[in-house]
Amino acid sequence: MGAEQSTPLNFEVGALKVDENNSPYFQMGPDTLRVPMELHKEARENLGRAVRDSAEDYTVNSYMYFQAAGDNQKYDTDQNYVVFRQDSYFNWLFGSKESGLSGAVNCDTGESILFIPRQVESVWSGPIKSPDWYVRHYGVNECFYTDQITTVLNEKRCSNLYLLEGMNRFSYVSTFAPIFEGIEKFSLDKTTLYPLAVAGRVRKTDKELDVIRYVTKVTSEGHRRVMLAAKAGMMEYQAMSIFTYYCYMYGGCREVGYIPICPSGDRTKILHYGGQSAPNDKQIQDGDLCLFDMGGEYHCYLTDITTTFPVNGTFTQVQRTTYEMVLDTVHAVVNRIRPGFTWREARIVCYRALLRNLVEQGLLVGSVDDLYDAKLHRIFMPHGIGHFIGGDVHDVGGNASLWCWSDAEAKDVDWYDPDLEWCPLEKNMVLTIEPGCYYNDVLLDPALADPTQGKLMVKSEIDKYRGIGGVRIEEVFIVTADGCEIISDVPRTVTEIEEYMKNPPPHDIPFLDAF
Repeated sequence: MGAEQSTPLNFEVGALKVDENNSPYFQMGPDTLRVPMELHKEARENLGRAVRDSAEDYTVNSYMYFQAAGDNQKYDTDQNYVVFRQDSYFNWLFGSKESGLSGAVNCDTGESILFIPRQVESVWSGPIKSPDWYVRHYGVNECFYTDQITTVLNEKRCSNLYLLEGMNRFSYVSTFAPIFEGIEKFSLDKTTLYPLAVAGRVRKTDKELDVIRYVTKVTSEGHRRVMLAAKAGMMEYQAMSIFTYYCYMYGGCREVGYIPICPSGDRTKILHYGGQSAPNDKQIQDGDLCLFDMGGEYHCYLTDITTTFPVNGTFTQVQRTTYEMVLDTVHAVVNRIRPGFTWREARIVCYRALLRNLVEQGLLVGSVDDLYDAKLHRIFMPHGIGHFIGGDVHDVGGNASLWCWSDAEAKDVDWYDPDLEWCPLEKNMVLTIEPGCYYNDVLLDPALADPTQGKLMVKSEIDKYRGIGGVRIEEVFIVTADGCEIISDVPRTVTEIEEYMKNPPPHDIPFLDAF
């Protein structure tokens, strides 16, 4: 009897599939969102059109060239320290899940090419996908190997090569132009592409909105599960794990969009809690507020929702007062959002609404104008009011030149986000609004001692609130033609939160009851 033939590995059972119409798509599981690769084709075509329309001395048959992310190796070991995550620009344009790739797009025709590294089949990585597999599953026109880039572009008579290089004005970290052997043989442009790619990512297509709506729905449900699970005596990281479990198990979100921020009690005043200096390691106590800032990620699109709630299900009076001040501030901003409204205007509305609430509750005295001029909003809310959402949690947000504001006007910025500050909102932009109010001795004590700020503060009232930490509420919204649509969906009012925690609905996570 002859040796049995081994069955080839069927890649069709993975997350990248092709439907009955030969249209490729990404889908983690049968109950998760199907994302058509047409999303990325649209992005490529839109960006190519922007280059043609905007570039100086544009020449026919120019190409855009991009490189995927590399592996994240753990220091000097042979291991990767995190699950591979694609570069956000490369995912936006190609939807690829592999490292080491590169891609080129013809600006005139939209013709797209993937370049893949040559690999040898092994017991470690399994069978190697062929170039035809990449064409079929990513919806590109052609696929070659990375050692063929120069040859292929020469054969296609590439007249000019546009490269992605620029600085992310939110992080101030730069993207540097990709390189490959023989690139010096081409005419290169390193200035045109970056601002156009940023602007393209800011203005979401309908297909992108479908993905963001999906991951925001999953994230909202994850937050609801945490509210049901959180109990006094639980560790913060245990509550966090309920969220990450739900998003992966039920939503197909293999990764979260950022390190979850899960402080409780007095630690809720620490803005970016959860990192190496405070790794969600406190035991939650009866009476604590929990401030959970968490977002899932699906197909390299993510979201960002913050909930604040009392672990025992009932707000104390100072907790309730603070929460309702912040919720009123959220509503003040959301009610003004519409196309043409600038983020600078939104920021001013936000800070002034919070100051008005602090006066109404007796923590501050004086006019809102005087309080704003004294910058007392920075004492109670020492951060910006929100950010773009998309391929990154603090998604790219354009630059001042795109929004037609001068450098002189930009100097009037009161807080950070220098690009978003001057951005007139447009339909299909996706942002968060995240007002907060915190009682942090590091800020309160110097302000009370300051002759200008201190005379506007009521120490006896402020002291009643010290120790509760703080409150933050973060909603995700899409700018519509005449306003905005809130797509985050969690209990928000004090009544809704207390009722939800007192009479929880049936849930689908068996081990929640173990807590």
